[in-house]
Amino acid sequence: MTLKHVGSIFIPVSSLEQSIAWYTERLGLVCRGIEDWGGGSRGATLFFQPHPEHAALLSLAERMEPIQTEDFPRFNFQCDDAETLHAELQATNGRVTELELWDSEWNHHVLFDVFDPDGNRINIIQVTPHAQIAKS
Repeated sequence: MTLKHVGSIFIPVSSLEQSIAWYTERLGLVCRGIEDWGGGSRGATLFFQPHPEHAALLSLAERMEPIQTEDFPRFNFQCDDAETLHAELQATNGRVTELELWDSEWNHHVLFDVFDPDGNRINIIQVTPHAQIAKS
């Protein structure tokens, strides 16, 4: 048996409808629809458009108990303009951290964290290889 790729990342939420609106309107994901997961639980699967083959899905899992959040993001989304997205989220009263810039040996990084309606922390990152910067 060989693992192939990440299939889905599950995010606990208190309200599917509220969370679907936030992830689609603020982050631009597409919702496939609300699903009955059995036993009274519901979920929704979101993805990027266009949806790259074998790309991980984001599954919102509605929970009845209080949502436990972490002090650190569990995953990140890559984007091509972190500064603009940061400004757009701030303009819509989104809860975001300050922009951070740092360099590794290979890449220049621009990043920040954003919080969904339940307080789940998501890292947004723009990664630009130094070789690409040198060419421009």
